Amino acid sequence: MKSYSAELEFITEKMQTAYERYARGDLGSVEQKSAFDLVTDIDKNIEAELVAAIANRFPTDVIHGEETTHDELTENRTWTIDPIDGTCNMASGVPLYGVQCALFDGGQPVAAVIYIPNLGYLMTAEKGCGCYLNGERVYVKRDGTVNNAVASFGDYPHTKNSRVAKRQHAAIAELYTQIAKIRMFGAACADFLFVAAGKTDCTVVITRNLWDIAPGILMCREAGAVVVNLDGEPYSFGDDGVIACASAELAKVFTSAFDNRFSIGGSPRKYKAVIFDFDGVIFDTEKYHYAAWNVAAKTVGAHIKPEEYIPLKSTGSDNIIDHIERRAGRKLTAAERKNIRAVKLTEYDKSIAEMSERDFLSGAFELIELLSSRAVKIGIATSASKCKDILSNFGKLDIFDCIADGTLACPKKPSPDIYVAAAKMLNVDPKDCLVIEDAISGIESGHAAGAGVIAVGGIKSDKAFACVNSLDEILDTVKFD
Repeated sequence: MKSYSAELEFITEKMQTAYERYARGDLGSVEQKSAFDLVTDIDKNIEAELVAAIANRFPTDVIHGEETTHDELTENRTWTIDPIDGTCNMASGVPLYGVQCALFDGGQPVAAVIYIPNLGYLMTAEKGCGCYLNGERVYVKRDGTVNNAVASFGDYPHTKNSRVAKRQHAAIAELYTQIAKIRMFGAACADFLFVAAGKTDCTVVITRNLWDIAPGILMCREAGAVVVNLDGEPYSFGDDGVIACASAELAKVFTSAFDNRFSIGGSPRKYKAVIFDFDGVIFDTEKYHYAAWNVAAKTVGAHIKPEEYIPLKSTGSDNIIDHIERRAGRKLTAAERKNIRAVKLTEYDKSIAEMSERDFLSGAFELIELLSSRAVKIGIATSASKCKDILSNFGKLDIFDCIADGTLACPKKPSPDIYVAAAKMLNVDPKDCLVIEDAISGIESGHAAGAGVIAVGGIKSDKAFACVNSLDEILDTVKFD
């Protein structure tokens, strides 16, 4: 096994030296780094010194620092730097904060150091060689029980929507009745060090920031911890969050608390995410599309009847223009087809200004609110290109974790591609997704992707496990584990 002892010795010395040089004096300037985070001169100066030292000693290595360098993690050697983990604690006079660094090689951390000076703690770990606190090998707590467990949680995450924070809130509420104590230290370095050293039983940190979690994950692994993601699967960098527990029994308790899978409409399957079609499911735009197509059809002396339009919707503009051609009773020129498309888009764009909240379909946002309260991932898969504009106009864009729309180079429904793309954006297997559709082509698309499907709007299909007139009909069938 390759040794990284030289790198470990190097970064340990550089971290301690940089801290002593810059952090023993005045804080210097304290700036608002983001809406909920601070940065100080100490953070900047320590990182700058460590970046320079690494670049000088290992010039071909990549550096992924919190404050100044954000090179992406690669399969090559990559250093993560958190110059002060717990800056808000430090700026507030709370002495629980530290410096932490890790070295990745082959996409995994292979060496790491956490230094918490005010506690006199220096923890190091090297892959395959164990975890050490102040030079003595340490292990997770071997004899802890669930009811006596002490667990810490990282700060509630601030994201574009509150899904992940809600998931943590729901989990804490459930765990409160099962374990002894819950703590929030405000510094990931302390969260992981305490678990690895056997001082606490579990920690949950919800972030994807490598500088926050990479050192502690290696240490917990080397100390014998069970390290999983929020779904109970082996943790991979890029997952929403990480759980490090002293035992498999405790890990099961914690992942169960985070389990937000649900069933609906009598389906025997459990789902992790919902992907909505937009037109005819969330928003009643079809009447505007229909009216715009008929204005365009009139340019060639044609008309589309309502019963003719229903099976055409969601099949793409080429199919609708082909139908207009048949209704016109003659072959359309390329210029006429181009003009039909342009007129339709112009008329539809005009209609967006006329839309109101009355056009939101009954039950859609009630279902979204219910699922969101349990942090279920929610997306949209639609061929519509104005979906984001409409949602933005009503202040509802940030409700959704992803929107796969007509701007993607996906074949039209019934191809499964748009739903597969949306599931990938949600980081969920399509078979763990519930699709809600109002068109036969969309139902076939979701089914072909492997998802469970609910048909709304009175559409009947044997590829949907439930066919309802509106989502109001199934709201009370949503069941969480």
